[in-house]
Amino acid sequence: MRVPVERLIDGVVQTLIDAVLPDVATSFARGQLWAAVDVLKNLRDRVESRADLAEAEGDSAGAALERALGALTSAPDVAGRVRAALADVPAAPAVARATALRAVLVDALTAIATLPEDTARAARAPLAEHLGAQVMRDVAVLKPSMLGEISQERVQRAT
Repeated sequence: MRVPVERLIDGVVQTLIDAVLPDVATSFARGQLWAAVDVLKNLRDRVESRADLAEAEGDSAGAALERALGALTSAPDVAGRVRAALADVPAAPAVARATALRAVLVDALTAIATLPEDTARAARAPLAEHLGAQVMRDVAVLKPSMLGEISQERVQRAT
């Protein structure tokens, strides 16, 4: 499941205000926290999804759906639905294309689930391959965790 950046920032802001702020003791630290919240709130509507990542996802999803169509020759109704949905996918911008292709993938997987297992397995395989690769693309852009620094801070405060 993908969480929109706006929702993620809203959640961080809410956590800072509701859970962190009450435990911040000094007025200087509270001021710094309010400044961070202000920056996040202003950043929220200025962040754009990376077009290069959306383009890679869109290319992969489109190719996977085309390969799945090749396995749906014995299910012309499902193939027709997928083809019709693909025809409605915008060519650009990349983020809109990737978003639309995600919806087509969900619809395709739902329709494929109604088919006999041998047909379903063959049609599902390229979609599963795409989804596995997409997970790796999603994880590749994550920054290293700061849990080590957080733990170190707690140890220093305790001593």
